[in-house]
Order: sequence, then C-alpha cells, then structure tokens
Amino acid sequence: MGDNGTLVPSEGEHSLRERNCRWSWRRLSLSAQFGILAALIILGATAILGEWLSARIADSQLRSRAESAALYMEGFLARHVEVTETGPRVSPARREELDHLLANADLSRRIESLRVWRRDGEIVYSTDNSLIGRRFPSTNVDQAFTGNVVVHLEYGHDDEGERPRDTEEPLIEIYAPIYSPGTRDIIAVGEVYETAQDFIDKRDLVQRQTWLLVTGTTFSIFGALFFVVHRADKTIIEQRLRLKTQLAEARALAQQNEELRRAADKARLDASALNETFLNRLGSDLHDGPLQLLGALILRLGADSARDAADGKSGSVATASLSSSAIARQVFTELRDLSTGLVMPEIAQLSLEDALKLAVDRHQFTSGTTVKASYENLPSEVPEALKICLYRAVQEGLTNAFRHAGGIDQQVIARAGEEEIKIIVSDSGPGVPESTAQHRLPTLGLAGIHNRVQSFGGSVEIRQRRAKGTELVVTVPVRFADRL
Repeated sequence: MGDNGTLVPSEGEHSLRERNCRWSWRRLSLSAQFGILAALIILGATAILGEWLSARIADSQLRSRAESAALYMEGFLARHVEVTETGPRVSPARREELDHLLANADLSRRIESLRVWRRDGEIVYSTDNSLIGRRFPSTNVDQAFTGNVVVHLEYGHDDEGERPRDTEEPLIEIYAPIYSPGTRDIIAVGEVYETAQDFIDKRDLVQRQTWLLVTGTTFSIFGALFFVVHRADKTIIEQRLRLKTQLAEARALAQQNEELRRAADKARLDASALNETFLNRLGSDLHDGPLQLLGALILRLGADSARDAADGKSGSVATASLSSSAIARQVFTELRDLSTGLVMPEIAQLSLEDALKLAVDRHQFTSGTTVKASYENLPSEVPEALKICLYRAVQEGLTNAFRHAGGIDQQVIARAGEEEIKIIVSDSGPGVPESTAQHRLPTLGLAGIHNRVQSFGGSVEIRQRRAKGTELVVTVPVRFADRL
C-alpha cells in the first residue's frame, strides 16, 4: 500500500503480469504478431506523414495566398504612395480614393483592414483613420522592408493601437513590400488583413482529402503486407508441422537405435557371463572328474611301485612304474593349474579395485614373484561381467609377463578417467617382435581377452615399452561401467 493509502502492485505481481503478457504474445500466430506490430508502426508513420503533409499543404496554401496578396498590393497601392523628401506619404486625395475603392462590396468582403507603413514604423495610411500618423515598432514591418513577404493566420487583431473587437474571426495578416514604380526600391510596406474563413474551409477540405488518401494508401499497403505475411505464416506453419513430424520420426528412430544398442550391449554382457559360467563349470568338472581319477591313479601307481620294490622285481619294471607315476603327477599338476585358472573366485561382492588386487595377489602366490600395482579413481560399482573381464585381463597379462619375461619388474596400473577405464600390465623382459606389437594377439589367451574386452566396446593393445619390455593396454568406455 502506498503512502496515500492506495494499493500498489508488488514486484511479484508485476513479474506475473509481464510473464502473462509474454505468454499471450507468444501464443499469437506470426501473422497476428505482424499485424499488431505493423499496425502500430504504420499508424504511427501515417500520423506523422499525414500531419507533415497537412502542415506543408496549409503552409503552401497560405504562402500562395500571401504571394497573390503581395502582387495585388504592389499593383493596387504603389501608385497611391508618393515619395517626398521626408519619406513616403499618402495624400488626402489618395486616401479618399483608397477609401472609396475599399468601400467596394467585393473588396470589403475580402479585406478587413489595410495599412501602409514607413520604414520608421509610422502608419501613413489606414482604414482606421485614428491610426494615421502614429508610430508603432513592428518586426514584421522590418522583415518586409528586406524584401520578404510575411504572412500569419490569426484570430483577431494583435497590432498595437487596434481597438478591441467583440469577435475574433479568422484573419490572414500579410505584410508585403511596396516598390517604387519601375524600380526594385522598397518605398513602403503594405499590411492587409483578409478574411480567412474561405481559406480555412478550402484548407480543411484539402487536408481531409490528404488524410483520406494517406489512410487509404496506408491500409492498402497494410492489407497487401498482411496478405503476404498470412500466406508466409501458413507456409511456415506447414513447414513447422513437417519439421515436427520429421523430428518425431528422427527421435523415434534414435530411440530404436538406442534400444538396439542397449540390446546388443546386453547380449554381449550376457554372452560374457555365459562364457564365464561355462568356464567355471568346466573347471569344476575337471576338478571333480579327471583330477580325482588321476589322483587315484597316482596313488595306485605309487602303491604298485612300492610293492614291486618289496618283492624284489627287476629294476626295469620298477623304473617303468616310477616313470608312469611321474607322468601322471605332471598331468595332474597341469590339469589342477588349468582347473584353478578356469574357476573364478567369488568376486561378486568385491569392488573393481579389490577384484584386481585379488588377481595380483593370486599371481604373486602361485608364481612366487612380486608385482607393483597402483589404482586411481576406479569406480566402486561396475557390472560383474566387466569386473570378470578386467580380472581376466590382469590375470592373463601377469601370466604372460611371468612366462615370457620371468616376472621381471611386473607392474599393474589401473586408472579411470571421465570417458574410459584403462589397465596397463607391463614387464621388463625381452619384449615382443615388431610384427606382434602392431596390435596382434599372439596367444589363445590374449585372443580371448581381446574378445572379452571388445564385447564391452573396448580395445586391447600390445606394445613395446620405451625402455625395455612389453605393455598390455586394455581400455573400456566408462558408459559400460555405469550400466549396472
């Protein structure tokens, strides 16, 4: 509420009104918006143009009337003004003649009063005899003595010494120079008041006609523009509808592509999970089947070898038994290692970093070597299939480092950025041939890692280290890590 007790709209109300106005404006069609703006602009321009034309026409008419009156005064008054040593004068005989001429009915209807001025402001003739011989300062007279015609449209007389009148009728006041006959020397200035009612009527008629012409032309232009914009608006609306339809179709196609991509990613994840399940089952079957039989065979061969030695059988038979037992133990060891490698540990509840640490720890335990490892910004939760994939990559990389480089300077670096997870397994061994380093996978195990990683949209690279040794670089996009 204001100081005077009136309610004053709050800032929130002003903001709400402004938003409503904007919303209402945006709801209008293009042709409606154009119509409103064009109407405001064209009407404003029409008002300015019409007013300017009316003023110019009125001024031109008034100037034309003044020039006619100047010519009339020069021809009518010049011969009545005499030039003497003391200046121009109108003799009593000339005054009487002028009074008689002005008493003419036609002139009396047009001319309300007439005066003749000297340069010093003295009136040497006037239809009002009381003003003859009096002197009044007048800028209009001074301007007329420079050769200019001065004209004013006024209501009533505004000259000094003029008697007050009951009515203020419209008058045209004209000051025109009077030249000496046969020369361009100004000897006096004539002032005439003409009745202006007929002039005003004609001026108003011309102004009305001008306004009608300007208004008609304006509305014709506006109508033509509105028709063009309406057609354009209709075309734009059709194009908008077409674009909306195309956009909806493009969005639907993009949605289908996204669904297909998700289905393909899910299929790859499911395939990887099935592969791991198969490998786990295969490892378990090897452990529970052939390994158990080989264990029993080794025990049997050991018992037979001991009995043969106790019975004193020949050395060749005992040696053959021992050899068979050694071969069986070797097969058992290799099958056990294979089974251990195939069976995944329980890593479902582990984070990615803990799963990779487990792969490093198991390698150190089984190989008796040391691995330097570092982990940076790894996500805590990733799909189990991706976790197994990266676990297998570290496991295979360290196995190859131990097999081909003797476990020298084994390192594991695992880090995650904004777009990808990268794992680097390196050693300081003899390295790999140049042909192998060009992204080729020399072993069956590495080929399997490549297939696993590729199913997640990643890549596998084997390259020579700058100093000495080999690097296995595995890269997986983060978007797979975010998909739980």
